[in-house]
Formats: sequence, C-alpha cells, structure tokens
Amino acid sequence: QYLERFAAYNPEQVKTISKSSELFRMARTITDDVRARLHAYLLEMDAFKFEELIKLLLEEMGYDNVATTSPTNDKGVDLIGTIALGISAVREVIQAKRHKGAINRPVLDQLRGSLHRFNAVRGTIITTGRFSKGVAEAAFERGAAPITLIDGTKLIDLLVENQIGVNTRQVDYLEFAPEKLAHFAPGTEGALNE
Repeated sequence: QYLERFAAYNPEQVKTISKSSELFRMARTITDDVRARLHAYLLEMDAFKFEELIKLLLEEMGYDNVATTSPTNDKGVDLIGTIALGISAVREVIQAKRHKGAINRPVLDQLRGSLHRFNAVRGTIITTGRFSKGVAEAAFERGAAPITLIDGTKLIDLLVENQIGVNTRQVDYLEFAPEKLAHFAPGTEGALNE
C-alpha cells in the first residue's frame, strides 16, 4: 500500500514526504506528552487552586461575573458565572472536581438540587477524571435542568484551546511545489514565445 501510494513520486519526493510525516509524528508525540504532563499537574494541584484555575478558564471562555463560593457548606457548587447564550444571559453553577476516578450520580444530583439556591438555570461538572454511565444518562434528563459534563480529556482540550498552562510553537518548513513552475518546464519554450 505504501509503495502504491507513492508510485507516482520520484525517490526524492518520497524522501521529502517521509521526512514531513516524521515531523508530524514527532509533533503529535510532543503534544501528547504535554497533555499528559498538564493532566498530571492538575491532579496534584491544591483543590482551592484548582477552583481558581477553573475560574480563569471560564473567564477566558467568555463567562462574566465568575465567583468562587465559600468552601464551607457550598452544597456541591464551587463557582457561579453568567454566560451569554444568543440574546440571553444565563446564570450557571459549576462543580470543579479534581478527581482521578469516575464521578457518580450523587454529585450531579447535589449540583442540580442547588440550582435554585443560586438562581441558576443550568449547571456544569468539570473533572480531571471521567463520568459514570449513570451520570452521563442523567445529565440531560427530560424535565430536569441540563448539566454539562466536562471530563479530563475535554478539560485539557479547553485549557489548550485557551492557552492556559501551555504554549503553542510553530515550525515552518518548505515543500517543493513543481506545479508553481509548470510553465517553465522543458518543452514549454515554444508556448511562451508564441
């Protein structure tokens, strides 16, 4: 398959393609390593610092009036914020869980039960871990306030997208583009002189 794919290329072109493929593989390896290091860092953070990090992330994502709640008797709510959805502003409560395992249904139920205390219409659970099947099924139960679920993978995506804890580096390189020189190719002299 490899040979068929590159059959139309001369050996020099195949070498260039192989080198650029290797460059992309190396970039993917570096990116995967940075994502893993960022996740490990989050797992080691102090719980209150983690909430502050989530506050920063929400602000970078366009939330307004983001505030952390009092750590005592928070009833499952760590942060409150407002987000513009279309022409409306929606108040939202957020539970930030620095957690390795799966988040289970009681966490979701507690957050949903606290919406009225903060005049919120929706909630979000953000975790460094994952969600049990029961939580995923209950998040958008018919007739209940919606709860958005952000697991560890999505959290890393959001941090990367908002350049929190990471830097993006760009590598420029040249690719030979003979099609841009086609009218200079041998055998086109007559066409150019006519």
